[in-house]
Amino acid sequence: MNTIINGNKKYVEYMYKKESEFEKDVINNSKELFGKNTYYIDVKKLLKSKINSGTIPDGYLLDCTYEKEPKLYIVENELKSHSIKEHIAPQLTQFYFNYRSNFQKIKGLVITCLEKEEINIDEIAINAGYRNADDMLTQLIYNEELRVIISIDEVTEELNLLKKMFRFNIEIKQLKKYISDDNEELFVFEAFHQEIEQVDSGKIESNELDTIIVPAEEEGFQKVFLNENCWYSISIGINMLDKLKYIAVYRKSPIKAITHIAEISYIDVYKDTGKYIIYFKKPAEHLKREIPLNPQNFSKAPQGRVYTNINKILNAKPNATMDDIF
Repeated sequence: MNTIINGNKKYVEYMYKKESEFEKDVINNSKELFGKNTYYIDVKKLLKSKINSGTIPDGYLLDCTYEKEPKLYIVENELKSHSIKEHIAPQLTQFYFNYRSNFQKIKGLVITCLEKEEINIDEIAINAGYRNADDMLTQLIYNEELRVIISIDEVTEELNLLKKMFRFNIEIKQLKKYISDDNEELFVFEAFHQEIEQVDSGKIESNELDTIIVPAEEEGFQKVFLNENCWYSISIGINMLDKLKYIAVYRKSPIKAITHIAEISYIDVYKDTGKYIIYFKKPAEHLKREIPLNPQNFSKAPQGRVYTNINKILNAKPNATMDDIF
């Protein structure tokens, strides 16, 4: 059983027995898990159509992290003990068939629940460029692709296969709970917008992010980035998939600099990893001016994906370092 040592305390992983327990923890931590500008709608209503008996989502999430581009997600809270083939996959299939045909019901549920929480959803809609909440939700539900977030207590390879099986956007978020001897709780998870919230807002606004920077060892850079015109096994949140237009590479020691960029052709699921592969439109281009790591600030060396705006790279001044990029 996994444990965490924090100071003088030992926390032991809690094994959920009931989905309702897990769901309660997801809801109570929703702002930390999904983002401060999101709204978790805890409502369970049957969605059905003329051709099937339907299904009941656990809830919905209105994501307003990008003020001009709000998104709506179905949320499904699951336990690792639930069968992928007999329970989770059929649920997703039902969501696909019933989502648009129930858009009037979903729209009414979202508006009613947010208004009860005294959230001005019309203001959210107007700020995003819509006439009102009704107009916004019609667009998000009826005219956009289905988006689903699966919250679960443990992610497995089999679960990751769902991203490959279904051709709509699925985000899988793991949340684990640990409890100390005196019943203090500790939650471990990767936030839905974690990589976006780490961006220095003094340098760039989140709605301007269009470029992913990936770290690479020299062998992988030469073999894959340059010769295969792609880069793979990248963790990317589904909230960023349709925003990314470019990829830049940070070459680790001994180069320690951003040296090449490529325009993105498309992004696909990579095998059964739950991660993605980025294909380039054409071979990567060498920057006229490489952007080095500031030797006084090694914390800017990317350990995973980092986001920025392409103009930060292309218009970098001669003395610019990675401190100026993100």
